[in-house]
Amino acid sequence: MDFINDLSEEAKVALGLAIAEKMYTFIDKEDDGYHIGEKALDDCWKWLSGKELSAEDLCNYIDSEDYMDVAEFATKEKDEQKQYGWYSVLDAVSYTAYQAYRRENKKFVPQVLEVIDDETLIVMWENAIESKKIDRAELNTLRKYLIDHYPSKDHDHNKIYLINKEDIAVI
Repeated sequence: MDFINDLSEEAKVALGLAIAEKMYTFIDKEDDGYHIGEKALDDCWKWLSGKELSAEDLCNYIDSEDYMDVAEFATKEKDEQKQYGWYSVLDAVSYTAYQAYRRENKKFVPQVLEVIDDETLIVMWENAIESKKIDRAELNTLRKYLIDHYPSKDHDHNKIYLINKEDIAVI
């Protein structure tokens, strides 16, 4: 999974969101919390495309005061397939919030994000294959697309890629 290092930070976020979008199809629109997961993913894509959303705004989708957040729905879910969907969204939103805090140059992140890093994406990749919702060929197509279009920024760390959901419709 060394290819993660070949991706820009934005491409890493896009990878997680693309996997989560596909995995979220395990969740029925009538299920409790569906709209919260959908809004969380939509706002993550908005952040990735350059819209003004703070890291704290994104973090509220995974750790809210009213307990109406993605983490709550993920932990309450009993159906294994739906768990894949919820935990993919949880990981993708967490990873996006993590990157948002980094972009905002925050020295400290909320405790819920302290365990989030690139390893989160590797786990998402493996879970997607294990779930059989996404096959390895689809993920490799996505990987190649992201490396070709949004490579690591070895020398220009000030460059920010703005990525839209529609740009990643390869899986």
